Amino acid sequence: MPFSLSEEARGDNICHAVTPLPVWAWVQFPTFHVRVKGFARSWTVDAVLVEWAQFGQHSEAWVWRSAVKHRALRDHDRRLSHKIDRMPGPISTESAAVGQ
Repeated sequence: MPFSLSEEARGDNICHAVTPLPVWAWVQFPTFHVRVKGFARSWTVDAVLVEWAQFGQHSEAWVWRSAVKHRALRDHDRRLSHKIDRMPGPISTESAAVGQ
């Protein structure tokens, strides 16, 4: 199970992506860190909710904003993004950019 920032650490005023943004993110596990290819689904001033596939399972964690970088989509990633778009969860029409 990855570590995820607490509500207090990530802060208030969460923005939700209409379409999740493709990112690279460093995620912390109990005994190691790993860089994952995922999608930013929500964010605050300090943190980003990143989701990714891990061993065929959906995973997500709140990580520090500085641990996240934009990435370009490839065709396979575009198909995954469309699947994530259909996942249940909060959606907002607000727009903001991760890492800016």
